[in-house]
Amino acid sequence: QRQLDLQLRAVNTQLSAADLRKDEFLATLSHELRNPLAPMRSALDVLKIKHGNDDDARVIGAFDRQLRHLTRLVDDLMEVSRITQNRMQLRRAPVDLCALARGAAHDMAPAMAAGRHTLRMSIPDTPLVVDGDATRLAQVTINLLANAAKYTPDGGLIDLELGCADGHAELRVRDNGIGIPPEALGTVFEMFSQLEPALHRSRGGLGIGLALARGIVDLHGGSIGVASDGPGRGSEFTLRLPLVAACAEAAQEE
Repeated sequence: QRQLDLQLRAVNTQLSAADLRKDEFLATLSHELRNPLAPMRSALDVLKIKHGNDDDARVIGAFDRQLRHLTRLVDDLMEVSRITQNRMQLRRAPVDLCALARGAAHDMAPAMAAGRHTLRMSIPDTPLVVDGDATRLAQVTINLLANAAKYTPDGGLIDLELGCADGHAELRVRDNGIGIPPEALGTVFEMFSQLEPALHRSRGGLGIGLALARGIVDLHGGSIGVASDGPGRGSEFTLRLPLVAACAEAAQEE
């Protein structure tokens, strides 16, 4: 028994070391990939100014969309490495989720247009304020919208809804896309989780967006969940965050 315990301890040590090396590799990789993106973005901005209205506009537009996509992937990879190494620091301040949701929808407009999706928004006029990091929460919202757009066939319908219940803001992203099998619902928020094998996917992505979303939401003291009636029947992601005291009291009075 003692020898077995020693062997198990040695295996656990090796696994921990391998996991640490993986985290360090992801951090290094994301930094190395990010370095050339800034000059590429600057060069593209110059091209847009010089050739934005001629026959090259479509080519530049395609370059712009793909560069934004690449930048988002690298940013997600960098943030995930920070979470796994417990190095992510939140810059908390009062955040109006209504304004944040509208901004995320605006940022995703090109992707929605490219997929010929209809994005319906139901956002209250009254601010819903949480104590959080606006940049991180915008990242979560954009990831949820990007996920919906990615896994919804062209011409789909995506809903972005924001409301409140029980002292919490509730943000929902619902689509009529490919849906999620019941056996996959428990793993969609895990790192590198995929609905399709990596080499057979046509929709791209690293399978880190939802893991990143959960990590950020956990740091905010909130929760995120998913529901789906199965393949071909769409999915719905629900994000819950505690409202600041004043907004929570106002919501109860209404």
